[in-house]
Amino acid sequence: MANMAAKNKILVLGRPKVNKAQIVNSIVSQTPIDYATAIDDSEDGAKIAWSLRTRYYQAQLEFWVDNTEPLPSSQIEHMKEWLANPDLHSEEESSDIPVDPSIAQLQEHLSEVVDAIIFVFDPADPSSFTDILPWARFAKFHIPGVLLCVAVSADGKPVEVNKDEWFEWCVDNGWEWLDLTDTDPDTEYTVERLREALESNEWANMEPIKKPLNHDNPPAAIPEVAEASSITTQDTTTAEPQEQKTKSEWDGFDDVARTLDPARVEAMHQALFSGEHENDDMAGVLARIRSVRDEISQMDQDKARTRAAELAMAVAKMLT
Repeated sequence: MANMAAKNKILVLGRPKVNKAQIVNSIVSQTPIDYATAIDDSEDGAKIAWSLRTRYYQAQLEFWVDNTEPLPSSQIEHMKEWLANPDLHSEEESSDIPVDPSIAQLQEHLSEVVDAIIFVFDPADPSSFTDILPWARFAKFHIPGVLLCVAVSADGKPVEVNKDEWFEWCVDNGWEWLDLTDTDPDTEYTVERLREALESNEWANMEPIKKPLNHDNPPAAIPEVAEASSITTQDTTTAEPQEQKTKSEWDGFDDVARTLDPARVEAMHQALFSGEHENDDMAGVLARIRSVRDEISQMDQDKARTRAAELAMAVAKMLT
């Protein structure tokens, strides 16, 4: 069960019958939305646990699926005005966003555990977008790590309406726009993108995944390290079969690794992961790795090969 005290909750909000629970099911199972067997999410308060695991970290998360509440007419009109003028509420003017005091109080409590919001609406019912108003206020005041506005078709049929107004509002107010009604086969608006956005967040309870070195395959755990290594291993003179090329790259790495000074590898490890950085987050570690990679790109080939191997071995010490 997800830890109630952790900031690991994902709010999924929208009117009944807009496939909120089905979207969650598709994110968790990594399958397309099946409108023919859509899950009934007409009831409030569904909770769905998610053990998120990537190549680099794992985190226990929980989706809270809930229906949006009907807004008073004055708040609906305010949201329409905001939609027409997307920069109506600058950061300094967020206190002017009207919500009921009970909702504001609820949001104070939610801010302690919620770090992502997925707002779902059906463009075939344009008025349903106004339901975002209280959660736009939440976003301005409490700044969760992920804000997603998702357009869906409640019945799976094409939606032929102009969505530019909603898109522009999202861009101006810090929400990522995802139009799942887009029928373009090359669209970037997919359930996979929803999952990617959640995976890229720095969750409060995320734990790095430590893996032992596998000498049967080249290391490729951290993009920055892989990119640095490619400076020294890319062969532009011959075209080898992929399996042979991979083997020769790994053998070349082993040859360089055997000549490394253990003291320099340890110094690199300490600079990246220890001392004053002991309580640093993953973003800080990646920033330091990126800095070393930039240094390597300025070196001549022999020095770059050695430095890249030192970086790879220093990272390996952390993973073992």
